[in-house]
Amino acid sequence: MTETHMKNRVPSPAGAQPASRSQAGFTLVEALVAIVILVFGLIAITNLMLVAASSNSVANQATAAATIAAQRLEQLKAIPWGDARLAAGGNVTSDVGGFFSSPDDMVPGAGQIHSRWEIVSVDPQVLFIRVRSEGTGALSVSRSRAEFTTLRACTSAALGC
Repeated sequence: MTETHMKNRVPSPAGAQPASRSQAGFTLVEALVAIVILVFGLIAITNLMLVAASSNSVANQATAAATIAAQRLEQLKAIPWGDARLAAGGNVTSDVGGFFSSPDDMVPGAGQIHSRWEIVSVDPQVLFIRVRSEGTGALSVSRSRAEFTTLRACTSAALGC
């Protein structure tokens, strides 16, 4: 080496060898690519968490609707035979006077649940009872609906049939 080159050279620490290309560390491009991959991974995980939270909300509402529908069906089955509340009528898709519950049935974590029922007299001693409960509001979907059906028969003249 010439004397001019020797003067411009930066001295290295004692015993240290100049770094080769394979030991130089990450380049800026490699670091940026790693950051982009990490960001896409975090976005995917965030979306997964949002879907899980939404599914959990729908499941809570469906469970609440099933519970309320079962309770309403049991209440209707407990009404004495011949009571005016067991008169034929109602509709499970729209409110008909006297055949729907108060829309104020609030269930913590599930929101508002609305119940409707329909009673059909198959013959004087047999009633067909159908109850539907479903969530109300913007977040409700058809999966948060529960519908139960039963037949109720009067088997004793002492009950008024």
